[in-house]
Amino acid sequence: MVNELEVLMKISVKTLFCMVLFFVVNFYVTAQNRYALVIGNGNYTSIERLGNPVNDATDIASKLRSLGYSVELKTNIGMPEMDRTINDYIQRLAQNRNNEGFFWFAGHGVQIDGENFLLPINVDSTDDSSVRYSSYPVNRLITAFERTAQNKVNVVVLDACRNNPFRNMPARNRSLSRGLSVIQHLPPDLFVIYSTTAGDVAADGAAGKRNSPFTEAFMRNMESNDDLAIVVRDITRETLRLTDNKQRPYQEGSIISLSYYSLNPRRTPPPVVQQEDATVYYNRGKEFQNARDWDKAIAEYTRAINVNSNYMDAYWRRGLCYEGKREWDQALADWTVANRIDPNNAIYIANIGTYYDRVGDNERAIVQYSEAIKISPSAFTYGNRGSSYYKLGDYNNALIDLNEAIRRDPNDAWYYQQRAKVYRAQGRNDLADADTDAYNRLTQ
Repeated sequence: MVNELEVLMKISVKTLFCMVLFFVVNFYVTAQNRYALVIGNGNYTSIERLGNPVNDATDIASKLRSLGYSVELKTNIGMPEMDRTINDYIQRLAQNRNNEGFFWFAGHGVQIDGENFLLPINVDSTDDSSVRYSSYPVNRLITAFERTAQNKVNVVVLDACRNNPFRNMPARNRSLSRGLSVIQHLPPDLFVIYSTTAGDVAADGAAGKRNSPFTEAFMRNMESNDDLAIVVRDITRETLRLTDNKQRPYQEGSIISLSYYSLNPRRTPPPVVQQEDATVYYNRGKEFQNARDWDKAIAEYTRAINVNSNYMDAYWRRGLCYEGKREWDQALADWTVANRIDPNNAIYIANIGTYYDRVGDNERAIVQYSEAIKISPSAFTYGNRGSSYYKLGDYNNALIDLNEAIRRDPNDAWYYQQRAKVYRAQGRNDLADADTDAYNRLTQ
C-alpha cells in the first residue's frame, strides 16, 4: 500500500510538472515572436508641441512588455533616427516568417495630396514640400511590411491626428490636410487602427490627464481574450465615451490567415466544444432574429460563439442584428470576424460594404461590393454598389449596376426606387416616374 501511494505521488508530481512546463513553454513560444516598435513624438521644434504622446508611447510599451512582447521604445526622435529605427524593425521582422509585428505611433500626422505622413520632431515646416520630404510616409511603412518583412501578421496603430499643426502655413500650400486619409489597397494580414476617422482630428487629452482618450481606451482592452476585431469595437465604444461621442476610432485591413487573433499572446481562443450545442443556440437566435427581437437574438448568437469561436454564420447573423439596432461598429466587428474565418464568402464581404455605406464612406463601400461581385455576383451587391455610385454622383455606373440588379431580381422594389433617384438626378423624369410606379406596385 505504501509503495502504491509513493508511485501515485510521483506520477502526480510528474504530471503537475509537465502541465506547468507546457503552459510556460506555450506562452514562451506564443510571445517570443511578437515584436513591437512604439514611437512617441511630442517635443516638436518648429510646430506645436504635444503633451501626451511620450506618456502614451511609454505606457503602451510597458503594457506590451507585460504581455510578453519584445519592445523597442523611441521618444522624441528626428527623421534620421526615425528612418533608421523603422528600417531596423522591418529587418527584424523579416528574420522569421512567423514573426508578428505591432507598430504604434503617437504624435503629429498629416496628409498631403491624400498621402499620410508621420512627423518627426525636427520636421521642416516651411511649406508642404518641405513637410513631405522631412517626414516619414506611411505608404513606405506599408510597402516595407509587404515586400521586405513578409512576416505573418502586422498590427499598425496610428494615434497621429492630434490637430492641424500647419494651420498658420501660407494659403498657397493647399495640399496639406488635417488628419489622416484612408490607405488604399492594404496587403493581407495587415490591420490598421486609427485613433479617429479619416480626415478628422483626435484629442491629445484633457489637462491633467496622462494619456490621450484613445490610448486610455486602448490600454484598458489590451488584455482582452477577444478577437482583435471585437477588441477594436470595445476600444471604439470606450473612446466615444471618454470624448463625449466626439472621437470615433477607425479600422481597415484584415487578418485572413488566422481565424482568431488576440493582442494578448497569453490568452487562447475560447475552447471549441460540441458543434450541436452551438447549433441549438444558433437556431434559437434565428427564431428571435426573424421576430426582430434583436437583443434576444444577439444573446443566443453570443452563446453559440462562446461554444464555437469559429461559428462564422453566428458572427454574421449577430452582425445583422446589430445592424437592425443601428449599432454599426458592433456590426462591422462581427462581419470582419466572419470574413476572416471565410475570406471568400461574398455575403460577408458585401455586408462590410453596407457598413461603409451607412457611415458615408461610399468609396470603400464600392471596393467591398466589387470584391463580393468578383466572388459571387448577385442582385444585392449590384444594387448596393449602384446606390453607392449614385451617392458619389457617378450616375452612369449607378445605372449600369441598378439595371443589372433589376435584371437579376425584377421583383425587388428597392432597386426601382434607387434607379428612379438616378433618373431624377439626370432630369429623365418620365423614366423616374415609371420606376416610381413600379416601386409602388411592388410594395402594395
